[in-house]
Amino acid sequence: MGSFNSKSAHHYHLGTRLIRRSSLSDANRDRPLAIFQETFFYLLEKVRDSLPKKDAAEMVRLIDATTIDLNLKQFEWAKFRSTKSGIKLHTVYDPHAEVPVYFEMTNAKVNDRKALSTLPMLSGMTYVVDRAYNDYGWYYSLTQQGSKFVGRMKTNAVYDVVEIRDAEGDGVLADEVIRLTSSKAKKDCPIPLRRITFCRAEDQKLLVFISNDLDRSAAEIASLYKQRWQIELLFKWIKQNLKIKQFLGRSENAVHIQVLTAMISYLLMKLVQLGGYCHLSLQQISRLMSVNLTSRRSIHQVLNPEKERKRKTPHDTVLS
Repeated sequence: MGSFNSKSAHHYHLGTRLIRRSSLSDANRDRPLAIFQETFFYLLEKVRDSLPKKDAAEMVRLIDATTIDLNLKQFEWAKFRSTKSGIKLHTVYDPHAEVPVYFEMTNAKVNDRKALSTLPMLSGMTYVVDRAYNDYGWYYSLTQQGSKFVGRMKTNAVYDVVEIRDAEGDGVLADEVIRLTSSKAKKDCPIPLRRITFCRAEDQKLLVFISNDLDRSAAEIASLYKQRWQIELLFKWIKQNLKIKQFLGRSENAVHIQVLTAMISYLLMKLVQLGGYCHLSLQQISRLMSVNLTSRRSIHQVLNPEKERKRKTPHDTVLS
């Protein structure tokens, strides 16, 4: 905010004046979320339209959540431990498009599995989840709608092996077809499943995957799970670059608006990257945009200063 106010001489073409934290906090406390939500999903469709189309059977979605810690004294509505408050971002991520296709903000105390009921699930997709989302009933509902899943198996799962397959592929130690045999699990998920034991090369850690995909090879299933690092990188990038560690307002509505605004800016930068304006990383684009928000310069001029110095393009879109 201080940086923005320091550029007050450039505010005339934005139609703004000096802004105060209290004014933003009060406004975002009462401002409706709908316009921000609609803008996010509108831009998301723009991003998806810019990407090559893929068959639904080839489409993968990663599901995970990240927690953002908050000060307990300032955000009592988000209390989830005796000395801490926080919010959790539940995200569905498209590793092909490299964008979140859906996210929801909840109190940090909301269990990851409980958030599954509100996350949109489409038929024909493959969903990759961590052990926190291990829910046999949900696994079965995905199977019923024609979707695949890859997750981590519970260490205390009770099952019978009905088929042993050749352990083919680097790191694959075992490939089995199983049926769950505990009374509850057998009722919630009465179908054959894959159980794959895999040794991760970088740290020799043993991972046991569970899946309803009986057709892919064990190595392919392990590779699908490995893609989870992409959503973890997204969370890291968001926290480092999108200003959601400190909030301008303390109400739940204000926090939600700031998170949505951050995600909107992420999609705008993604559109710039996909639009062929430059060959820069998102972080490079973010840095350049942040120092040029009040400049009357085109996107091309900001991202390609050397080229634009030689060739001016008067009809380019102005950032502001």
